[in-house]
Amino acid sequence: MNQGAIPDESPRNLLEQLLLQDAKAGNCIVIHCGTDRLLGDAPRLIAVYGGGNSEDWDKMTSIEAFEINGASVQVQWFRNSQTLQDVEFKFKRQYPKIAPKKL
Repeated sequence: MNQGAIPDESPRNLLEQLLLQDAKAGNCIVIHCGTDRLLGDAPRLIAVYGGGNSEDWDKMTSIEAFEINGASVQVQWFRNSQTLQDVEFKFKRQYPKIAPKKL
């Protein structure tokens, strides 16, 4: 069973609002190009957002990242490279890895 649309994630604070605004303004890069290797989500995206081809869908990320509450935060989403439709914005929060204590 295919999952439906994943709603956009809402910003939690002003810095996330600014990141989202900056990303939507075009300050972004492709991190997974559908023509290089098809996205696993491509069939779902095609079904939910009105057709196209699997290779049309790319995964995008914001160029900027802010440190918020100890995490590096970026915005990620999917883009149809043919229609330029952007969908399913989310915030990717990466916390620093903590080295295990030596015994």
